[in-house]
Amino acid sequence: MGKFAMNDREPPATGIRFTVGRDRSGRWIVNDAQGKVGGLFTDRASAVHFAMFESDHTPGAVWCLPEHVTLTLGEAFEPRRLSAASRVAGRA
Repeated sequence: MGKFAMNDREPPATGIRFTVGRDRSGRWIVNDAQGKVGGLFTDRASAVHFAMFESDHTPGAVWCLPEHVTLTLGEAFEPRRLSAASRVAGRA
């Protein structure tokens, strides 16, 4: 992987800024440990490229989860069913 190799097995003790992994649907996710930036990607290479760029290619800042571990962006991004009482913002 070039001069900035990532560890796929265990995270370094300190310095992780981004975690790269897949969600239950197979989409690639980048999570920022600081909760400031992240996203969904179509492939692993794009997700890793984004994370490395955002961390200024700092060694140890990007950790790729093993294949058997799933990642989530959080509750706000999980599909939910709307109840009959739910209203669309901006509508009466």
